[in-house]
Amino acid sequence: MSNFEKLQGRLAAGETILMDGGMGSELERRELASPTTWSGGPMLTHPELVTDIHREYIEAGAEIIITNTFSTGRDALERGGLEEKVAEANRLGIEAAVQARRNTGTEDSVVIAASVSTMAPKTHPEVPVPFEKALETYREQLGELAKGGPDVAVGEMLVRIPDTLAVIEAAAELGLPVWVGLSIVQEGDGVYLGIQDRHGGETLQDAMDAIKDKDIASVFIMHTPVDDTGPGLEIVKKNWSGTFGAYAHFPGLRGPNPGTNVLDPQQYLEYAKGWSEQGAQIIGGCCGTRPSHIRALREWLSGS
Repeated sequence: MSNFEKLQGRLAAGETILMDGGMGSELERRELASPTTWSGGPMLTHPELVTDIHREYIEAGAEIIITNTFSTGRDALERGGLEEKVAEANRLGIEAAVQARRNTGTEDSVVIAASVSTMAPKTHPEVPVPFEKALETYREQLGELAKGGPDVAVGEMLVRIPDTLAVIEAAAELGLPVWVGLSIVQEGDGVYLGIQDRHGGETLQDAMDAIKDKDIASVFIMHTPVDDTGPGLEIVKKNWSGTFGAYAHFPGLRGPNPGTNVLDPQQYLEYAKGWSEQGAQIIGGCCGTRPSHIRALREWLSGS
């Protein structure tokens, strides 16, 4: 039985599973994050450090780790003039995760999620990206990641419906199960796809309508401020009969500020408890969360 099949069995039994915490913000704390390619550049220059960060999360209690490939698609790497490094960056990304699992003796349990992210420009979902271009980009990136044997594909910080549908199709072509991670902002009474107060008019409800009949293993509210995550989960819950999860960032105000944790692990835990009560079964964190936050979640789940 594969690790993904084991995970699915545990979810079906009602368990809550921990995902890892922020990777890009951990690289930024080490002054390695690239101003052009964010976490993509460090994947090429410091793969051993990425492996160590994965290890720290596993040791803290994460049973799912996401590859450091959020910014290693061709569209992201070309911003730093690294578009010819797509194959190398993604090979190193999956290898770092596999090595971390090996180093911790968790080859038979920890799930590796191969990450792709919303198309550039990431912070401007109002800028349209053709479905065909997104599909070509995701095919290339997931094709490279699939060579290393990930357990599942995950689309992170998805803020356009065409991007979302392209991730689902690219994963299906490779025979990979797929998770969809949608990012949202609240404006007035609306809940929109987007980050940093920008959106193209597509609502979370629009996205749920678009994916409701797709073959998706889990849906997440991802890369979303902690204060917006709960309202997003309510919409997911009303429109999705399968498992869903939360992967929030700091602060409660719009947009992450990875250099400063505005919530300590116990404060983040209180949010996570609420998400769990809403039905979220996979919980982790993105920018601003650290191994200490995942450890606090593990202690809560284990009752210690």
